[in-house]
Amino acid sequence: MKLKSFFAGTVEAALGLAREELGEEAVLVDSRKAPPEAQHLGQYEVVVAALDPREAEKVSAAGPRSAEGPKQPPEANPLERELAELRRQMERLRAAVWQSGVVARGSAAALPGDREALGTLLEAGLDPPLAHEIAACVEARRVGDPLLGGDSLRVGAGRLPDWRPLLKLELERRIHAEPVLGRPEAALAAAALVGPPGSGKTTTLVKLAVRQGLEKRRPVRIISMDNYRVAGAEPLRTYAAILGVGFRCVDSAAALRQALAEASGKDLVLIDTPGFAPEDAEAAAELAEILRQYPELEVHLTLAATTRNADLTCAVDRFERFRPSKLLFTRLDEATSFGPAFSEAVRTAKPVSFLAGGQRIPEDLEEAGRERLIGLLLG
Repeated sequence: MKLKSFFAGTVEAALGLAREELGEEAVLVDSRKAPPEAQHLGQYEVVVAALDPREAEKVSAAGPRSAEGPKQPPEANPLERELAELRRQMERLRAAVWQSGVVARGSAAALPGDREALGTLLEAGLDPPLAHEIAACVEARRVGDPLLGGDSLRVGAGRLPDWRPLLKLELERRIHAEPVLGRPEAALAAAALVGPPGSGKTTTLVKLAVRQGLEKRRPVRIISMDNYRVAGAEPLRTYAAILGVGFRCVDSAAALRQALAEASGKDLVLIDTPGFAPEDAEAAAELAEILRQYPELEVHLTLAATTRNADLTCAVDRFERFRPSKLLFTRLDEATSFGPAFSEAVRTAKPVSFLAGGQRIPEDLEEAGRERLIGLLLG
């Protein structure tokens, strides 16, 4: 993989130069105003990535993955994964370029439908910068901007497409759902729920045990690491006894290792953790260090959908030490807006796994899906 900078009077012109030299497979990595010492080359700089010819041959030799054929293991093609990640970054930067373009032209240049799209997103509670970015891309698609490839919906000469399907298209490109517990490559399906106090981890874990375990006839074992509260594990112990599933309370890395070894014959292991407030940083760091010793564990960050934008962002950043791979949202029945939750899923680029709302077990739990997430956002 090689990186190269191109300079021109506009971002679009610099991208054109890059594609002329490196071809259509060139991936935009960054765009910015040129530094003072390079402005004689052009006002804007874009950094573009492209595979070296030898690497491209390796990726080509690996061949495309068949939709019906067996999946290759994640480590089989690191170059292909790297290129896919760079392409995802390119999509985010394309949107950012268009957002800055709309601001430069002024709000008077926006089309009526694009103002409606922005108003819809802001009313839905989406983070304002993200709402402006998405509305800018809706505008770009309506006028058929070439930077956005072939996704614009053309309706004929002199007519612009309706903004509503384009808004849905933009939202679909940014949100991901993956309602699966455990890492596909791991021999043991094990998931740990982490999150702030009151986010509903324990109740959600019981719902998962019933819905993903007992209803699907998968053997289940529950492990509690909630030793920071007095009798913190007792409610879960009671639930496990009612459900008739294995339960163990552990308080150290060694105890967790033994509990996971005992569960090696099980199909699903669910791990409950205490809720950590900002002042519990030291205890959270200790537990995060323990969980990181087990790469087979998949961490789901459990968050209340009722949390405000700024507080939700702080919580997500605070729990990044646990390296969560998915987000799980609870208290949907109490939330007046799904905008903050949607914004965080987009900002972190983490898939949403499950949605919970209400106290009924297991009825008030559902698998996350792209259509459902967009429906929650737009009402």
